[in-house]
Amino acid sequence: MKPTSATDAERCRSGAERGSSAPWIGAALFLLFTSHSWTFAAELRLDSTNLVCATTEANLPAAASVVDINPSDCSATSSNPTPAYDPGSTFTIQVVVHVLEDTACAQGIISDELVASQIAILNEDYGALPGSPGAAGVDSGIRFALATVDPAGQPTTGITRSCNTTWFNDQTATSPYFDTLAWDPTRYLNLYTSSAGGARGYVPFLPAIEPAKIGTNQDRVVINWQAFGRPGPFPTHDGGRTATHEIGHFFGLFHVYYTGCGTATAPDCYSTGDTLCDTAPDEDTPVHHGCMTGSTSCGGVPLPVENYMELSDDSCMTGFTLEQTRRLRCTIASYRASLAVIVFNDGFENGGTGLWSLALS
Repeated sequence: MKPTSATDAERCRSGAERGSSAPWIGAALFLLFTSHSWTFAAELRLDSTNLVCATTEANLPAAASVVDINPSDCSATSSNPTPAYDPGSTFTIQVVVHVLEDTACAQGIISDELVASQIAILNEDYGALPGSPGAAGVDSGIRFALATVDPAGQPTTGITRSCNTTWFNDQTATSPYFDTLAWDPTRYLNLYTSSAGGARGYVPFLPAIEPAKIGTNQDRVVINWQAFGRPGPFPTHDGGRTATHEIGHFFGLFHVYYTGCGTATAPDCYSTGDTLCDTAPDEDTPVHHGCMTGSTSCGGVPLPVENYMELSDDSCMTGFTLEQTRRLRCTIASYRASLAVIVFNDGFENGGTGLWSLALS
């Protein structure tokens, strides 16, 4: 076990950088309890000093070793966030929320209303909706909607519920729940609420790093049920921003502190740090949690506590940068085109991918 003083940055990358094939294993290394069946009391240990994000940003020891399997303007090692990716259309993502509870159906309960609030939060944050907590950010032109038709063509609420303690505990190595529950991942964003293995949330891989896994049943977003929706049950993470953060990973964004400070100026800032130039340089060694306003990094640069890809408390996060929104849209176009229903600014809707050149212009 790594010492409990390890930084959150180390914790977030632990699963992949150790070669773990299951993110929950890396997360479990940092839990302060050892029971095979995590209790509600143990889950309440989720706080700003525990593992908060278990998304795997690399599957090799160092980011520089990652090979670009599918080079693009939003590859595993660089970005080219040109104005071509500014919204000329709206990308609407169909979401199915799989609520996982324990076998007694007593822990992990999420109401339909809380699910609806989370979708609203995503639209506020990705749309920089005026008057919302996300108004200070940049509109990505990406929107989210609960699915209304299931894979069989039947009407649906876009919400499923299962009571299974093993699934709730995110024990994917022994019981990969997603093989049973996933709706076609090429058409739906599958979001699961559970204990998330003790993390606040994670996605198992980033699309540019492991493109072969895109569209498989394991292609998903996992959110700890205590950090889901508004108001969620856990203070400091009760504003629904965990899903905003993890879906940022799902659509190709790195933590702002990924690989450390990097180079602050172009063109090298597009291939170091988080591969974007308009996010502040951010070391991977400070403690990344809480509301770190006034803290500095990388030689005195203020920490970007307001950025959704930091690990700040929900109330401190206010938006994505312009180049982050461009990388988000680039990732959809390059890796996840089948997920998006495109609505052009003139109201024309296209469910296919044949008009991507128009959608990106």
